[in-house]
Amino acid sequence: MVTRRQTLGVLASTLSIPTFLGAGAARVFAQDGRPILRIAVQALGPSLDPLESMTNVGLRAIDCLFDRPLRRDFIAEEKNPGTTAIEPQLATSVTQVSPLVWEVKLREGVRLHDGSELSADDMLATLGQDRIGPESPYPDGKILFGHLTAVERVDDLTVRLHTAQEDVVMPHRLAGYGPWIIGAKAYKELGPEGFKAKPVGAGPYKLKEFARDSKIVFASHDDYWMGKPAAAEVAITVVPEVATRVAGLISGEYDIVTNVLPDQVPQFEGYDDVAAETVPMDLLHMLFYDYNRPAVSDPKMRRALSFAIDYDRVAKAIWGPKYNRPNNFQIPAFGELYDKDRKYFHYDPARAKELLAAASYSGGEIVLRVPPSYYLGSGDAAQIIQAQWQEQGINTKVEFAESAAQQMEPGADVRMVSSSFRYPDPLSGGVIVHLGKNSFLQKNNFFVPQTDYNEVCDQFAAATDPAERQRLFWKLLDLLEEEAPVTILYSVNEIVGRNRRVNWTQYPLYYLDLRPDVFSYA
Repeated sequence: MVTRRQTLGVLASTLSIPTFLGAGAARVFAQDGRPILRIAVQALGPSLDPLESMTNVGLRAIDCLFDRPLRRDFIAEEKNPGTTAIEPQLATSVTQVSPLVWEVKLREGVRLHDGSELSADDMLATLGQDRIGPESPYPDGKILFGHLTAVERVDDLTVRLHTAQEDVVMPHRLAGYGPWIIGAKAYKELGPEGFKAKPVGAGPYKLKEFARDSKIVFASHDDYWMGKPAAAEVAITVVPEVATRVAGLISGEYDIVTNVLPDQVPQFEGYDDVAAETVPMDLLHMLFYDYNRPAVSDPKMRRALSFAIDYDRVAKAIWGPKYNRPNNFQIPAFGELYDKDRKYFHYDPARAKELLAAASYSGGEIVLRVPPSYYLGSGDAAQIIQAQWQEQGINTKVEFAESAAQQMEPGADVRMVSSSFRYPDPLSGGVIVHLGKNSFLQKNNFFVPQTDYNEVCDQFAAATDPAERQRLFWKLLDLLEEEAPVTILYSVNEIVGRNRRVNWTQYPLYYLDLRPDVFSYA
């Protein structure tokens, strides 16, 4: 069966590529005549294993290298807000055959980067116990698929997923983070560590070169099942300074640049061949409090700090008028689970003063540490929050870290972290993925729940009745407001600069979808 995406891919691959250039642009071609797509980014992920690189900067590479069983159609979802569109990718069907069993039928004739043919063995390797089991070194693997009790090979192209409890969001999981199918043959030959540097998947591009801190180059996977990709190569270069990225786009050195600041968007207006596009992301930035630090060990103090932030002023300063702040860890796409009437932490100086007094705050120093080059705008946000806290009599010191990892070193009371909604359900992010018992915050003892938060997380993960799921999710939101381990600052806007000849769409997650149906040249 030829899908709508495949049809578009065939049409795109048959179009001739014009040779005229925009003003100042310098298109680069490979030997076969297809262009080389040049992208400037702020950073790259730590490796090329999909379970280790589910970060804002790592997802771009992973989405080029690997395909999943299912795929979200973000373009269709944008046209119909509040809906979810899922379609087959490497699977032709995903069926719930019993309450605890899902059957996945894989596509026939799919070639991986090493020439091997897609089979059930690849999915067994992808969801092997060494990757998602209790002893897995990948926390996200355990969070997303740790509930699988067995992955059964039925035949060469059929796999059955057995779950510990009924899973009402399995199609979402198979279209989201985590289930990028890896090549079983390469994984066995190279081992987990070798695979990180020489990955093999079934995605539209395969690895050509990887220098962790500077550059990654992909070559077209010409045997890609959806058709030959539009670019012969994709060269992704690390350019830490956003002004340099923007200048490179305008000069024609790059075709796409990421993480543009709002105040730099006007620079694009004087050029006909480049454009800046603002995309609201299913991602938020938040502050989290270290429960082990005496200065913020009292929940009354954490709540006081949360009520002492003027969120509108902070968000407007970072993102301009196009800003949004989620109402706790939820988005309207959650449907009936979304609590539109919830009143989350807001700017309330009087309430902050009451809580400071109740916490017996006597002027001790609060250390706020952020990595300004990693989280866009975090340096400015930290300085604004410092000023606001000091207005409330809170003695605040701001520290800047060179990286997200350095930010986590001992000595800070408050730090910044991001949280994404990986699919439109609470199980996808926030309450469980980013704050649950297997989360980074709990595993590192930053968040040590003083309530029954973890027990309610387990109950919610096992619930199937819609009304019960709503009740438990809303209780989790209540508990987060009671304990205040974090406070959400704002949703992130990703502003990308793009040469107008490049037909490509930034999704509300940090995927780099360069498949033939959604990426072409004008």
